Amino acid sequence: MSRGGVFCVEGQWARDMTSRGSVLPTLELLERIQSIRYIHKDVATAQELEYYLDRWTLKQYDDYNVGFFAVHGEPQRLLLTEFNHHDNTIELDEVGEILAGKCPGRRLFFGSCAVLKAPDRMLRDFLDRTGAALICGYTKAVDWVEAAAFETVLLDRLVNGKRVDSAESTMRSARFAPFADHLGFRVVYRNGR
Repeated sequence: MSRGGVFCVEGQWARDMTSRGSVLPTLELLERIQSIRYIHKDVATAQELEYYLDRWTLKQYDDYNVGFFAVHGEPQRLLLTEFNHHDNTIELDEVGEILAGKCPGRRLFFGSCAVLKAPDRMLRDFLDRTGAALICGYTKAVDWVEAAAFETVLLDRLVNGKRVDSAESTMRSARFAPFADHLGFRVVYRNGR
C-alpha cells in the first residue's frame, strides 16, 4: 500500500439530490488496487471547505500529501454547487489564503473546469503563499467521463511519483499528451518550472 494519500473535497455536482455523480468510484478503485489511501469530504459552502482544509493541514494528516478539489469551476473560481451564490463560491486566491503556509511540499489538483485558466503570476503567488510543491488542473471545460479516466492515472502519479514532476512527465508522454491537451491540463511548480 502506498504511504501517501489523497485528501479530496467534493462539491455538489447536481441540483437533483438523487444524482449519484461522484469521484468516489475513482478513489475507491485506486484504493482497491492499493495505489492510494484517501479521505473524502463533501462540501457545499465556502465555510465547509475552509473547515475541512484546516483539518487536512493538521500534522496527523501529513501523509495525505495530495489535495484533490473535485468541484465545479470557472477561471480562478471554485463553484461548490451548481448554484452560483456567494456562500458556495470561492476564489482561487481565497483558497490560497486559507492554506497560507500550511502546504509545504504538498501537491494540489483542481479537478474543476477551467479553474487553472489564470495568469502564471497568480498561480506562482498561490504556490508561494501556500508552500505547495505544485498546482495542477484544467484550463477548459471537461467531460466527466474523460476527466475520470485521466484522473485515475494522474492521482496515482501525484501520490506515488518519486519526483515532483512524475505526474506531468507521465501526462505529457506520447501516450497521454493528446488527452492532457484535449482537457487543457496544466501544471505549475513552486520552483518556477
